[in-house]
Amino acid sequence: MRLLFLSNFYPPFELGGMEQLTAEVAATLQARGHSVSILTSCAGVTSADARTNGVTRALFLDADIHYYSVRSFFLKRRAREAANLRQLDQAIDQVRPDVFVVWNMWNLSRGLPFHAEERLPGRVAYYIASTWPMDPDAHEAYWRLPASRPASEWMKRPLRARALAELQSEGCPKPLAFGHTKCVSRYMRDRLTTAGAIPSTAGVLHNGIDPAPFLAASRLDSAERTGPLRLLYFGSLVPIKGVHVAVEALGLLEQRGLGDQIELTILGRGHPDYTARLVERVNELGLSERVRFEDWVSRADVPAMLAQHDVFLFTSTGPEAMARTVMEAMAAGLLVIGSEVGGQTEMLMNGRNSLTFPAGDAERLAAQVRFALEESVLRVALARAGQETVLDGFTLDRMVDNLEAWLETIA
Repeated sequence: MRLLFLSNFYPPFELGGMEQLTAEVAATLQARGHSVSILTSCAGVTSADARTNGVTRALFLDADIHYYSVRSFFLKRRAREAANLRQLDQAIDQVRPDVFVVWNMWNLSRGLPFHAEERLPGRVAYYIASTWPMDPDAHEAYWRLPASRPASEWMKRPLRARALAELQSEGCPKPLAFGHTKCVSRYMRDRLTTAGAIPSTAGVLHNGIDPAPFLAASRLDSAERTGPLRLLYFGSLVPIKGVHVAVEALGLLEQRGLGDQIELTILGRGHPDYTARLVERVNELGLSERVRFEDWVSRADVPAMLAQHDVFLFTSTGPEAMARTVMEAMAAGLLVIGSEVGGQTEMLMNGRNSLTFPAGDAERLAAQVRFALEESVLRVALARAGQETVLDGFTLDRMVDNLEAWLETIA
């Protein structure tokens, strides 16, 4: 098959697991004899990187990933959207895809898949791992949001009316057919179909990981441990990821005299304001010696980094579709303590392969961390069961088998 993928980011320019999954799926499909091309954004890209190895990095995002620009909306948006459609037409003409695969749409214009549906009727496939089909795009979300201060709201109001009228006149948001659609979890499918955002015929295709490097790095061989219990969060540092809940839980354990037996590494990057608040809260709770902030590591270094810890904290407070970081941590032999949100409940089973807690509940998270600290034999048993969960149902090969079969029916 000739496949053309549309994704907002593509490694090495990435925000997290979905972009990494795109590259791994593409490489696996190519190894199986398929031709795979990628059309993605130019965010962070130099001209030398724009077109290499079947990857075209030329699309404009709807907005900066951290801050919205009113000036860009009025002065640059239409020209950028027109440029995006030209890039899409050029990619379709060059690749002549059997299937156009819409992969990751956050902060990309819906005009792109709309145009693809017009150019390639019946041959556009959607793999959905977020609520983007029912969410406002970056422009509508900004203009409908009240300003933080009364004076700012007074200035924003007339601009809001003009901006929303402009979007409406252009037929935004563009209506998409979603003729061939798979969601990453039952939770995501049910939420989107109930809202009428995608057809009821949409299916489920769980994502996966290559477990080999994580199994090789795993040190899951004994309940014996020296030193503090080593907790890890790694991923994006944005409020919905709930890293602040982990910090509050450690503060509670510090108050109860257990602080010297636990340490937490927070590894990742994200919104600078949120990161600054996390650092400030760590200092307020007297946890500066217990909590360490580390920058992002390369993909190749993730297995070794996981192997240096005992427990992985999945702390999201919002609807996660199906986090690959959880799979990686399980494969590496860490006990996962995770919040009960979204598609993660299809994988995490409290007391069977993990420990769970209600999203946002720092008290309950603290209790589960304490259990892992005091019940080392059970901690290892749960971690081992988690490893088996990944091997049984969440491998990359299993995912690509199912994806390949689905795309072939469309082609």
